[in-house]
Amino acid sequence: MFRSSHVGFVGLIWLPLAACKPQATSHDEQAVTTSSAASTASAVAPSPSAASSAPSAAATAEGTAAPYLPPPEASAAEAPPEAPRKAIGTFDDWVKGYQGIGAPEADKKPPRLGLVKDLGLSSGRLAFTRSGDVFTYDFAKGAEAQLTREAQRNVYPVFLGDGRRIAFLSNRDGMAWRVFLMNADGAEQRPITRKFATWYNAGSWFAITRDGSHVAYIAASSGPPEGPPEELHLVDVASGEDHRVGEPDFINYPAFSPKGDTLCVVAGGHDAEHLVSVDVATRRAQRLPDAGNHMFSGARWLGERLLFSASPTSSYCCRQSALYTTTPDGTSIRGFGSFWFGGSLYPEVSPKGTKLAVAWSVRQGANGADYRNEISLVDASGNLGRALTDAFPRPFYSAFNPAWAPDDHHLAFTLSLCPYVGCEPTIRSVVVVDTRDTKAVPAFVAYGGNASWSPVP
Repeated sequence: MFRSSHVGFVGLIWLPLAACKPQATSHDEQAVTTSSAASTASAVAPSPSAASSAPSAAATAEGTAAPYLPPPEASAAEAPPEAPRKAIGTFDDWVKGYQGIGAPEADKKPPRLGLVKDLGLSSGRLAFTRSGDVFTYDFAKGAEAQLTREAQRNVYPVFLGDGRRIAFLSNRDGMAWRVFLMNADGAEQRPITRKFATWYNAGSWFAITRDGSHVAYIAASSGPPEGPPEELHLVDVASGEDHRVGEPDFINYPAFSPKGDTLCVVAGGHDAEHLVSVDVATRRAQRLPDAGNHMFSGARWLGERLLFSASPTSSYCCRQSALYTTTPDGTSIRGFGSFWFGGSLYPEVSPKGTKLAVAWSVRQGANGADYRNEISLVDASGNLGRALTDAFPRPFYSAFNPAWAPDDHHLAFTLSLCPYVGCEPTIRSVVVVDTRDTKAVPAFVAYGGNASWSPVP
């Protein structure tokens, strides 16, 4: 639990529903969405704009698994009967059919999202991922564009500082990952790192400087199986030189400083995590003081200071995460704000440093309905403001990956809907909210997730 109450927002309208595939009962029996459910969903789902109609959920649901491969074709005589199909149903159906741990929030009704036109944005671009490909949404044109069309996965796009290029991860080369770079229109796609394998979530395993001169990525260790599992690599993009930095360890959350001269990562196992600072020019790695903390999460820069989350306890059940800042050499650690959460904190600093969007997760005793993923605002002094997502009923909705627009006010994030226990893929939407308006409704932009704003308006 956390020490500061959240102020909810009101005046919401109904969220667009889309079809979701329930968990398969066996490897051979896949439950799929009915065409009638898809047509019902498209009838109530908002369109991003008149120029760009929203695709059906069946075609755009964002999955986390590898692409589905159909079984070998069979003759009509050998073809098995079609598996039963199930519609997404109503919110009351979700609550009634819930089989997870804890009690779902039946008293909250799914709020409806606003439309892109409600945002009043006449410029700006978002890059995002949908179904294993990279797309952009152009607010001036009111339309989206598909930039990649590879058979494998192209994910986690990041705009560079000039707004003309996008870095992203792709496993198109033999299922091994590489960091790729392309123009903002999808042209001239080329790899800028060697092939590497990763563990867990590849999206938190690479970072690129604003000018695109250096890339950091985390690869599975090439050492003995009983050794540390990961190693950090730093790549000079112009020369292609790839250097392993430091010793293998548990490594996560690489982040470059705004000037690109310093790289920070979280290293160590969960009960002994700490920050490591790397001088990009010399590739010298330095462990920063932990100030008695054990569990760390992604670091960001707040002005000239490093902002990060840490907990004095080393247990997942009793974590007390709070925000801290420090000088880049770790000599002056200060608390940032007086609040703490019984879970994880992931801060994102607005471009002008006036506010933070903090993604947080709290496990209130168990998984299921007791596990929350929310996004809240924090001002530049560390005061906790309103929650942007607490009106969405749990466990059916979750919010992730906040990303700031260059105007310092609009915030994009991923809103995930999973109405059934174990549904795969979940339905993910890129939404945008104006953080200045306390009654603002998040607006639906596109199906997908992991959005990145172009720094150029």
